[in-house]
Amino acid sequence: MKLAKILPAYGFYIFLGIMVANVAIVAAVFSHRSEAAVPLPVLGQLPDFNLVNQQGQAVGLTTLEGQIWVADFIFTTCAGPCPIMSRKMAALQRKFMHQPQLHLVSFSVNPEYDTPAVLAQYAERYGAQDDRWTFLTGSIEEIHRLAAEGFKMGSIETPVNHSTYFALVDGQGRLRGYYNSEDEPAINTLIDDIEGLLVSQR
Repeated sequence: MKLAKILPAYGFYIFLGIMVANVAIVAAVFSHRSEAAVPLPVLGQLPDFNLVNQQGQAVGLTTLEGQIWVADFIFTTCAGPCPIMSRKMAALQRKFMHQPQLHLVSFSVNPEYDTPAVLAQYAERYGAQDDRWTFLTGSIEEIHRLAAEGFKMGSIETPVNHSTYFALVDGQGRLRGYYNSEDEPAINTLIDDIEGLLVSQR
């Protein structure tokens, strides 16, 4: 008799516990979605530039208007971080091969050596698709100023000591994030942020 009275009470508390757990799970999911929906900060506006790509074509900020792009600074004779950075850019190209809205841009910090022909050979080495991955050269003063004052990456005085960070730029030419190319979690964050911008730009 006593057991029959106790069981319904236990059933009620079990039901109550399940309901509380479900509410907690739903709250956690919505909290995660809310955090994920927080827009990336705007870190600056890039100035226009006038450079030349690996095909000898003029490229400026307006050329990339409407596209999300990842930028880095390299030079083709670099034996240190540049090959690693370029391999990771190539991995991004493969990752987003079905997302034509994403573009990759590599600026040479040694443009006097890195002519369009040299950059074309370098691009081929990393499997760069001309319509997806642009390598830029031009005036050494303009590139170094763009790196230091536009992207806030590197120094005008010592350009070869360039940054090993990737920069994420939106379709309006605004800086939206910096990511350490040598840090795998940072690359994963970059991928997440690219996907977020792609969704918001649809």
